[in-house]
Amino acid sequence: MRQILIFILALLPAAVFSSTKILQIGIYHKDEPKEVIVQANDGSYKVYGNGQEIFDLDSKSILRIQNKNGLIHLRTLSEEIGSYALIEIKRNSWGSIMKLQRTDGDKKHREYNDDFIIKPLSSTLRIINEVYIEHYVAGVVESEAGAKEPKEYYKVQSVICRTYALNNRRRHEAEGFQLCDKVHCQVYHSRSLANPDILKGTQETIGIVIVDSDINLVTAAFSSNCGGYTCNSEDVWSGYLDYLRAIEDDNCIQEPHSYWRYTTTTDTWLNYLKNNHDFPINDPIARNAVLNYCPESRDITWDIDHDGVDRIDFKNIRYDLKLQSAYFSIEQVQDTVILEGHGYGHGVGLCQEGAMNMAKRGIPYDEILHYYYNNIHLVNLSVIDFFRAE
Repeated sequence: MRQILIFILALLPAAVFSSTKILQIGIYHKDEPKEVIVQANDGSYKVYGNGQEIFDLDSKSILRIQNKNGLIHLRTLSEEIGSYALIEIKRNSWGSIMKLQRTDGDKKHREYNDDFIIKPLSSTLRIINEVYIEHYVAGVVESEAGAKEPKEYYKVQSVICRTYALNNRRRHEAEGFQLCDKVHCQVYHSRSLANPDILKGTQETIGIVIVDSDINLVTAAFSSNCGGYTCNSEDVWSGYLDYLRAIEDDNCIQEPHSYWRYTTTTDTWLNYLKNNHDFPINDPIARNAVLNYCPESRDITWDIDHDGVDRIDFKNIRYDLKLQSAYFSIEQVQDTVILEGHGYGHGVGLCQEGAMNMAKRGIPYDEILHYYYNNIHLVNLSVIDFFRAE
């Protein structure tokens, strides 16, 4: 299948490309500022108010943008420019960079590539970054993976982030943009700044996404650390997905997020099980089972009496107690109950710390992705366009 797709890609005309090269990202989502200061950090921009050109913005000029009585008010350090219902800030050349700083809340400045749309939102500003997808991916990779990993891992994360973004690009459509800048979508608080390998990893995988056997974009799930065992999709969520199958993974078991501990009193633990899961804590056999439990591998449900009557989903315990994962053992020590856990996150799909270790050992990014995702294909976006145009 991989050879067939490569052959098709080679035959495609240059005009066949995805129409989704620009994404609209809501900045400061759910924490919108009332006023921001913007300045061209590199290159220059033209500012449009209600569709008309009104200002040239470069590195020597500073523009204050404020929601004032339901309109967007602009002024420089020395003059008032005016109030408008819609502001557009468009780069004059490729690679231009905008510096953005709010005057309230977190005042740390941010840097973004490409263009902006600014609208009034109640008494605040709705700021939308219209960004080239590869600029966006590089910014997300730095936020999600940090700046100290090998380039091969950044290639892994680039493909995942690109796939996720395109597969969820209608998530905020009703709000006038496609994705937000929070964990709800993918963390995107700036362009990539810290490590040149992030940009290289993005560029070396440009346009590559993960698809299933029907050439549909996959749900590119990942977690920080799987604790040695990943999960099936239906173990955590409601649907079965062929490419999200559980595997044993020893690549992450020595990493920082592979182990955690949670302690509580015996009475608190038993009362939690009784009140939240209607568990028969006065039954001696059942009581002993929930005070001493050591799984050989990751279990999904806790079938304490082995006939399905007293069954608890581990994921529910994780959510209730805000644990790092749903994979743990239980030991009673005097009046204390100790939960010794493995992993960090839901455990479905790619294990980030496991993939980082594989990349450090020199394993290519495509092999890493095939290790964690079952029966998937890595294709260029133009391949998807080609098949969907049929």
